[in-house]
Order: sequence, then structure tokens, then C-alpha cells
Amino acid sequence: MNFRNELIASAAAQLACDYCCNPEDFIDTANKATLSRLCDGRRHFKSEPDFFKAATMGCGTVISAASEMLDFSGELLSKCSGAEIFEQTKIWKINAQLAKYNKAIAFNNIFYLPATPYKYIPRDGFRLHFYEEKDIVTELYPVKGFSNALMYDSSKPRRDVLAVCALNGEKIVGMAGASNDSARFWQIGIDVLPEYRGLGIASELVSALTQAVFMHGAIPYYGTWSGNIASQNVAKSAGYYPVWTEMNAYDIE
Repeated sequence: MNFRNELIASAAAQLACDYCCNPEDFIDTANKATLSRLCDGRRHFKSEPDFFKAATMGCGTVISAASEMLDFSGELLSKCSGAEIFEQTKIWKINAQLAKYNKAIAFNNIFYLPATPYKYIPRDGFRLHFYEEKDIVTELYPVKGFSNALMYDSSKPRRDVLAVCALNGEKIVGMAGASNDSARFWQIGIDVLPEYRGLGIASELVSALTQAVFMHGAIPYYGTWSGNIASQNVAKSAGYYPVWTEMNAYDIE
């Protein structure tokens, strides 16, 4: 496979599990539509097959959809390049079709991987404390206000498995958490209290947790959306770069 590095190849393999296709489909310029189903090794976001989702690593786009959306998806893909599927005019057409089933695109995110080899150099001025999965529920779940870092739920296959906190005295002022989205890919989320933002705490926590995830034998990755410039800057400061874009449909509430 002609991938730039091992992490990108691993990301394509993960997406292939999620989208019921082959890793090579994400470096092919041709687009592809697949029937959505639960494949072994997938990321555990939902307990049922997705109704509609799409991903691209910059070449072709793969859409995985329910049978009701397959013909529409195939026709759309035949008329567009991979990147064009994520233009707002195309998303408008997708949403118009999804509306017939009371669904809409609920997120359209950019996902990042860390540059390798990864080296975390601690900064002065931050006191960090790490938490393994067994301690997160008892010690961190009682601490509210960090919902971008933690899911506050240990009952599902996708769980908070690793976290690091920045402390001011005994007060937690920032937190980064990693969820085991799949066996190999752990997603990092970050939260910093408003009065402590702009001090470099977020990038410090993400960097520290990135190294810890690698040390646990998993691959860290980071996601955000186009309007969240602050989060994109955190990813850049922590040594991450964009690798793929993904959108998914959910029920309209």
C-alpha cells in the first residue's frame, strides 16, 4: 500500500473496518459506496449500523450507508470528486435526502494524527497527574465540567481509559482524556477551565497524553470541526496534522 507512513496506513485500515471497505479505497481517486454494517474492529460510536456516513483522506471518498441511501450515494459519488462531497452545496443535497428519514448530518469533523517519531518535552510551570481507567471513574467522574475530555460513562465498549490533569494546587484546571474508540485507536479530548485558557495548558496536556497513549501500545488521534480554531491550534501545537475528514448522520431531535 502506498501510504506515507505507518500511522496513516493504520488510519486507513481503521477506516476500512468502519466503512466496510479496503484500506486502499482511501488512497484511490475513485469514490465508493458500501452497505453499512457492523464490522469487526470498528470504532465503537454506535451499537447499530450507521444510516449514512462519509470519509476521505484527501483522495476518493467512501460512503457507508443504509440500503435506503445507497442509490442516492452512488449517484452523488459518480458526479463528484472525493473532496467535493464535503462542500456545503453537496451536504445540502445530502441533508435534503436524509430529511426524508428524519435525519441530518450532525457532525463534519477533521481528524488528526501525531507526527512521528513523537517526543514529548515537559514544560515548566505545570503539575500533571495521570489516571488509569480504574481510577478515572472513582477520582475524575465526580469532577464535573470536563465533558470534552471525559464521557462520564463506563458502561459501554467505548470508555475513558486514560487521562491526565493539570493542577493548580489541588484544583484541576485542565484535563485531557483518551477513549478506546477501537482496540488500536484512542481519541484524545481536551478541556481547560475558562480562566486558565491561553496559557498553553491544553497543548501541554494533549502532548503528555499522546506520549502516554503510545506507551500503552495504542495510536492517539484528535478530532475537531472547522469552526473550532482554538482546538485546531491545540492540535498543531501538540504536533498533530490533519489526515482525514468524516461526517455522520443522526436522527433529528
